[in-house]
Amino acid sequence: MIHSRYRLRNLAIAALVVALVLVFTTQQTPLPASAQAQATLSIDVPAPAVNPGSVAETTLSLTNASDSDHIFNISVDNLPRGFISANPGAIQVNDGATQAFKLDISVATTVEPGTYTGMRVAAKAQDDSDISTETFITIIVSGATFTPTPGNTSTPTRTPTTAPTTTICADGFEPDDERGDAKVIDVNAPQRRTICGPGDEDWLFFGGIAGKVYTIDVAEMVGGLDLSLELFDSSGRSLAFNDDFFDRIPPNPNDNRPRIQSFQIPVDGHYYIRVRDTAQRGGVDFFYEIALLSESYGPTPTTVTELCLDLFEPDGLPEQARLITSNEIQEDRRLCPSGDADWVVFFAKAGKRYALFTDTRRYRGPNDVYRDRQAGADTVLLLTDRDGVSPLDSNDDISGGDTLDSQIDFFPEVDGFYYAQVKNIGDIGNQFVRYDLVLQLCNFDDADCGRLGGAKNRSTPISGASPFAPSATPIEQFGTPTSTPEPTPTETAAVLNQNNDQAGAADGAFADIAFRQLWQRSDLPIAVGRITRSWMWGSNGWATRNEAYQQAASGKRLVQYFDKGRMELNIADDDRAEFVTSGLLAHELISGRMQIGANEFIDWRAASDIVIAGDSDDPNAPTYASFTQLIDETFASRIGVDVRERLRRDGTISAYRVPVRAEARLVRYIPETGHNIPAIFWQFLNARGEIYNQGRYITGPLVDWVATMGFPISEPYWVRVRIDGAYRDVLVQAFERRVLTYDPANPIGWQVEMGNVGRHYYLWRYDEALP
Repeated sequence: MIHSRYRLRNLAIAALVVALVLVFTTQQTPLPASAQAQATLSIDVPAPAVNPGSVAETTLSLTNASDSDHIFNISVDNLPRGFISANPGAIQVNDGATQAFKLDISVATTVEPGTYTGMRVAAKAQDDSDISTETFITIIVSGATFTPTPGNTSTPTRTPTTAPTTTICADGFEPDDERGDAKVIDVNAPQRRTICGPGDEDWLFFGGIAGKVYTIDVAEMVGGLDLSLELFDSSGRSLAFNDDFFDRIPPNPNDNRPRIQSFQIPVDGHYYIRVRDTAQRGGVDFFYEIALLSESYGPTPTTVTELCLDLFEPDGLPEQARLITSNEIQEDRRLCPSGDADWVVFFAKAGKRYALFTDTRRYRGPNDVYRDRQAGADTVLLLTDRDGVSPLDSNDDISGGDTLDSQIDFFPEVDGFYYAQVKNIGDIGNQFVRYDLVLQLCNFDDADCGRLGGAKNRSTPISGASPFAPSATPIEQFGTPTSTPEPTPTETAAVLNQNNDQAGAADGAFADIAFRQLWQRSDLPIAVGRITRSWMWGSNGWATRNEAYQQAASGKRLVQYFDKGRMELNIADDDRAEFVTSGLLAHELISGRMQIGANEFIDWRAASDIVIAGDSDDPNAPTYASFTQLIDETFASRIGVDVRERLRRDGTISAYRVPVRAEARLVRYIPETGHNIPAIFWQFLNARGEIYNQGRYITGPLVDWVATMGFPISEPYWVRVRIDGAYRDVLVQAFERRVLTYDPANPIGWQVEMGNVGRHYYLWRYDEALP
């Protein structure tokens, strides 16, 4: 018995020790609740009942009960549809202190009346994830009573009442949520407006005058808003867009006020502005101020650098004179800035008669009706001998004509290249002093020679669609395959390679008549020597293939490769009409994804390691693969910024320390892909010149750039490449379909070129070089 009592006593003592150890251990291990107790979140002032389209404001307090200071991240979740929170972000609370803050939740106009519960507000310390707290808030939307459904507090069951539901709005412009309800805004007359609720849009319109420049600016915007601006023409086509404009004076990278800077109106008409919040926020106190600013002041407007330089600059000295050929019209020249001079050089043959004249009639605005003259334009022509110095003749105003344009009739006695200068009276210059320069070769007895004769049919002011509006039309729009007349037999023989051995060639060097007609439009004038400029497609059509395309009736479609790209023959499903498109070759070369249908790709290919510009064996030049990581990046508008980045072969970016050229300044932002285009490329994309259309040579746009190039998929970069054995700095930018290069050392007309994307793509896809 004694041993049994000892045994029982020992067991009891052991059990007591184990219990004490467990209790001690439990007390030493922190409980999750103890961490939460170091911070508490409470509601001080609940949100009052609100109407749809307004903001519910709740005041909360965050207490830091820990022994150190912390920065807490505030988050809001479990929001019902139509509720958007403007998060306070991060709040610093010192140890032992309490910090009050306001939480705004915007209620959309589409939210039905009711009581909405279960919206979670959480606070978590940035440097210690164990210190956190949360609470739940309720918002009552007037006009209904509400009984929560168990287990689903974020989707209420509503009982409608007869109480009216109204949308509160603090400005006097509503309704203006659609383009048809747009309210007028006058030049230099700011308007104070409100984004009245989540999802609200404000539409405004104004009358734009062709050639004049306007800036649309949000100068003031309350905290919580992040507005965007978009400009449309009267047909609803988007012309310009901006979210955040950082390049104010002084520049501020944190400035999120939008601004559409220095937009030149292409044609007279109504233009529409859409204002909306990028995060769909809004409320009764979400004020902003918008202004339409005019940068035009009659004949002496403020100079806008981005619009000042024309396509022919630099041409201010005889040594920089641009070639003009007989019967050529050089359109849209500008005398800008003040003091600008435009020099040209032309070949004249003894015994011939030439008329060199300026013509400003096409550029007069609707208010420039006094005697058919353009405001501010009064040109002066100077003709010099072959040395570019010795004057031969000059003219201010054409004799016998009611015009301020200038003309020189020239009868050379010696063959040679002669020089001419164009200036404006008083050296006045701005972006609106525009003119066409014409060199006409005439018969001696031709009474219609010159500005007052045969040029009279050029007196119609410029009109038509905006050159800034992206086009969804296939590039076949420039010619109708069934009706476009053919060039003369002499011209055809001079340029078409009659290589009938080429597989599938339907007509000499072209696999289809639609391909030939599209090529003729831009490149026939070059091929027959009528004009000097870089190729849009190349000197000829090359390899023909039937390539896989999922949407084609047979699963394949006819394509033909050119130096600069690829033409594709498509047949519309509705009317069986043929149309030509151009593939996204540059994007495929850079991404390594080969497209075989509208949305079908082969993903096992690698990005091309072919040199993108310069000598193909240059070991240091960037390749298409060098752009692979760059095409995933997007940027905000950087209009007015100079291109100061250099791209290396390994895809890294470094500073470009060579003095930057004005033509490399960014002048256009493309919101569709989030990239900027420099002046020299933008001028090229919108250039006009001699084209072949409907059986004759006329002046027109050289290219529908969206259909031919696609949108840019990279920013422009300077690259160091080897060309014919010599290293040069070249500006390169990748687009969806093509690549553009700018080599300042190239001859005039060839400084901007399309990259040889067609050749490079064919080699990448088939491991075979084009002829």
